[in-house]
Amino acid sequence: MGYKNKFTISLIIILIISSCNKNNGETNVSFSEGGGLTDIEGTTYPSVIIENDNGWSQEWMKVNLKTATYNDGSPIAQAMSDVTWTNNEDGAWCYYNNDPQFEENYGKLYNWYALTGDTIVTMTFNTKNGDENFYNISVDDYNQSVHGAIKDTIYTDSISCKICPDGWRVPYEEDWIDLIMVLGYANVAGGKMKDTSSLWESPNFGATNESGFSGLPGGIRNADGSFLYLGQMGRWWCFEEVYEDFVHSRPLMHDAETTLNHYVIEKEGGLSVRLIKIK
Repeated sequence: MGYKNKFTISLIIILIISSCNKNNGETNVSFSEGGGLTDIEGTTYPSVIIENDNGWSQEWMKVNLKTATYNDGSPIAQAMSDVTWTNNEDGAWCYYNNDPQFEENYGKLYNWYALTGDTIVTMTFNTKNGDENFYNISVDDYNQSVHGAIKDTIYTDSISCKICPDGWRVPYEEDWIDLIMVLGYANVAGGKMKDTSSLWESPNFGATNESGFSGLPGGIRNADGSFLYLGQMGRWWCFEEVYEDFVHSRPLMHDAETTLNHYVIEKEGGLSVRLIKIK
């Protein structure tokens, strides 16, 4: 068989394999600039639209939230000392290490209560004699089903986030998982979500920022008030509770291109916030 015939057969085989791959559900993913958003303080944030050719799409902030004001105009408290931070069951924020120089790159760190604010849920419950009564409680108390209340269909993740500008919300765990799957699953998605900036400590393994998410290592504040992982980890809230005192979060790490699922933190912890656009 001549060289030309061998080349022709090889080309046909390549085309067949390529066709099979396309028919096995592969989709093209694209990234484009979004319309951005503006918080109640007038701070503007760029956004990125991530979509595939199956019609799936998300629009994410490209930087971390910085507001110190709820969307109704009321202030979110700044908690600086370890004691104040640890014992605070109201919404609170801080700079990493309580140093405002870190805000420009990393935004603010918020506790869980800052996401829900002082949102009040009016719910019904039945007394022992069968009468139906109404009771106003906080979102947190609602989730703990106080006073023997009978839960209806309202849960924390279906209540408007008080920290969010109109049209935006804190992502659920499902939103993060969808994004990660589109980017090629957890083993490689973290690298595609990390900025290539020198703000990350070496090795910043696998970082390409292919997605435009531009994740930066803003560190965390622990429930005891201590600060950790600046330059090594970025970590963001999910709008879902786990057990009574813990909440889902999503980390990116300097020494891995993976991102971990079901990574929980206490509600008194301090994390960065990224918002996703409501469709």
